[in-house]
Amino acid sequence: MTARDLVESALIAEGVILFLSLLILFGHAAVAHRRERRWTVPLEKGRRGLLDVVRTGRLTKGDEQLLRALPVRLQVRLFTELVPSITGQSREHLARLAQETGLVSVAERMAAARDWRDRLHGVRLLAAVGGGAAIVPPLMDDPHPAVRAEAVEWAGSNPTPELIDGLVRALPRTDRYGSFVVRDSLLRVGADVIPPLVRYLEKHNGRNAEPALDVAAGLPDLRFAAVALRLCRDPLPHVRARAAALAGALGSEEAVGELQRLVHDEDAEVRAAAAAGLGRLGHWPSAPVIAPLLRDRAWIVRSQGALALRALGSPGQLYLRKSLGDEDPFAADIARQVLDLPESSVERERWT
Repeated sequence: MTARDLVESALIAEGVILFLSLLILFGHAAVAHRRERRWTVPLEKGRRGLLDVVRTGRLTKGDEQLLRALPVRLQVRLFTELVPSITGQSREHLARLAQETGLVSVAERMAAARDWRDRLHGVRLLAAVGGGAAIVPPLMDDPHPAVRAEAVEWAGSNPTPELIDGLVRALPRTDRYGSFVVRDSLLRVGADVIPPLVRYLEKHNGRNAEPALDVAAGLPDLRFAAVALRLCRDPLPHVRARAAALAGALGSEEAVGELQRLVHDEDAEVRAAAAAGLGRLGHWPSAPVIAPLLRDRAWIVRSQGALALRALGSPGQLYLRKSLGDEDPFAADIARQVLDLPESSVERERWT
């Protein structure tokens, strides 16, 4: 066989493989489409049955039989699409229904499956309808990042002291959990997070403290006062900025003094956060300290300084009007912009 014959045979073989691959692909799509059409009507009836449960708290025998007749994947789909949009007693009705129909047990088995997609859907359903206390917490260290993130979300909805401590320890591990999922879960837990978060911040500085400060700023409590003041002197600018935001949310004579010092910080983000904090506290004697920031070379500092002055009421607005005629074009421009802002836009523009 010549080299030409070998090349032709190879091309023919590749063509056959490509044809079979396309045949399998389109065949699978056709089967999936046909299956989807077959279950469209029962799925819609099941959806209406669940909505009846939400409205009345009861499920008719016919609707229950219809739900049980649906494939498990479609039952999971119905619950996971509906439950996140409801709260309170209506959610409790659906959770009880999932327990009665055996769907919680199915979800727990899925959460323990080998395939990460099954584990993901299982944890997602357990987060929606409850259950999984013995199965889900270990999945916070699952090999797959999507499963880990979903387990963290579940922990935020099913907090225990041990889980809260675990979430707080996970805050700096953004390589495993992403930047926001742990913070979001802790914020949803609420006030129970404060004591372990205070203990964490008392022992950590720098990058390890940064995400915890973000959570603390969303749950302002005077128990954070000491750690906020300490971290206002952290070597990292990002940490000082977040500590300044927290100090501005808490307020105290010490916090005002620290924020007034930070408006002279070498980092623009820190100066902006300090100005915003003083504005949030409404500390009008700080107006002369904030006013020079209107000439700052960094736009974020000028804008936050101007917004802070406006938040201080008449004393601050007096400085803004005076700056309209400033020989520095930056100061005059930012003063004009902030004075012209509608009241509804002022809070939205503040540094957070």
